[in-house]
Amino acid sequence: MIRFLVISFVLFASCSPGIDRISAPKDLILREDLIPVLTELTKLEGHVTSKFNTINKYHKVITRTGDSLLKSKGYTNAQFEASMDYYISRQEEMIAIYDQVLENLNEDLGKIESSRDTL
Repeated sequence: MIRFLVISFVLFASCSPGIDRISAPKDLILREDLIPVLTELTKLEGHVTSKFNTINKYHKVITRTGDSLLKSKGYTNAQFEASMDYYISRQEEMIAIYDQVLENLNEDLGKIESSRDTL
């Protein structure tokens, strides 16, 4: 699951301006709904990476928890992958999505740091 996200991001980063655009899937996850999912998946991956030092355990845990996160949000893995393929084929859109994910993560970090200061 997360492996797909990482591979998608790498493919996205290496795309040329002439990349073929993929048609929107019928069950496309809208941008405003995808951003919080990607934010949570990024946090999840960071947590799992810090807890498991072997790739075998890491892969199993991240796949199960990533799938559980998608399910809790009402999405299937296939729907997520098709939506990511769609957005990856639109470089500017994907950059904007990841910019917002990064902004969300920085905002969350700021909240954590300020709560530590009050302790």
